[in-house]
Amino acid sequence: MHWDCHCLHCEKKMKKWTSICSCLICLAFCGNLQAETIRVGAYNTYNNPDNETEDAVFSTIFSAIGNESVNGTAKRLDILAVSETDTGSSVRLADILNNLYGVNTYNVITSSSVGGDRTGIVYDSNTLMLLDSNDITDIGTHPIIRAHFRPVGYTSTASEFYVYAIHLKSGTTTSDKTQRALEATNLRNNADALGEGTHIIYAGDFNMQGSSEGAWTNMLASGNGQAFDTADSPGEWKDDETFKWLHSQNPRSPMDDRFDIIFVSDEFLDSNGIEYISNSYRVFGNNGTHTLNDSISTGTGASPAVLTALEDASDHLPIIADVNIPEAICTESPKADINGDCIVDFLDFSFLASEWLDCRLDPEEKCWE
Repeated sequence: MHWDCHCLHCEKKMKKWTSICSCLICLAFCGNLQAETIRVGAYNTYNNPDNETEDAVFSTIFSAIGNESVNGTAKRLDILAVSETDTGSSVRLADILNNLYGVNTYNVITSSSVGGDRTGIVYDSNTLMLLDSNDITDIGTHPIIRAHFRPVGYTSTASEFYVYAIHLKSGTTTSDKTQRALEATNLRNNADALGEGTHIIYAGDFNMQGSSEGAWTNMLASGNGQAFDTADSPGEWKDDETFKWLHSQNPRSPMDDRFDIIFVSDEFLDSNGIEYISNSYRVFGNNGTHTLNDSISTGTGASPAVLTALEDASDHLPIIADVNIPEAICTESPKADINGDCIVDFLDFSFLASEWLDCRLDPEEKCWE
């Protein structure tokens, strides 16, 4: 007799499981699996918003980001790394998100100021606990804020991660590129000092013209904080039709540069614990349909109202990536923790039993090697 069991994790196994016992085991195992998505954004906000009209523009954008379904998930921002901001504008960003969602859980931290220019991180304390933050003033042109987070409800240090809000030197001259490369080295030195095995997100305005720059090479150099491009798209991005979907500057026109990037350390890509969700990186509002070197509103990456808001808000587009937080994370699992959830319980027996049944029911399985 075949039992009709519905469990995505066990969907393949159900084709060969034929008893109610195995069905119940599968459902017991799968029914308890849960995960959390953390939505991370980065945005050069051009020192906006400064008034109620601009508040409304950003509210339109944040609402659309929260409503966007990617890989089956639609949710509001948990983290926004901000560059080219100031004290007043960064506080307004947090207030806009609080008002939009009817909460008071969004907070902001900012770096020190150089000429009125700061970096900042807006975060939702409903999902993330801020453990500490550092105002890093020795990177280069702009101070950089670094935040250390742990997801709410988690206790293990293995669930913790760091976010850098980045703003590197702008410009196209040889000296500008040399300075950017130096700043990338300084940034990596700071991150490498966090130690091996640290989850790190580097998010913001890197001002690079392409991956031939020293800044790119230095970000991707080996070491504890080695950075990986979530878009996995090296190249010479400027004025290249191939990279239109990655261009983030300037939505008003010309859209021709990939300045804004989210890098992650290898720990986000090792299929263990906290993970970057594959193919979740996107330049919000840009699906590559706009005319090269024309405004973002010539494309279809969002509704006309949202595209207009993106043009009005800043001379950059926000970039977004999603991160998966598993149900449980532990530094070292007990030996009997078969399913890796940090707890020894009936679910471990279920998992073990399911593997045993696979072997018993599939003659091609070699169970005792």
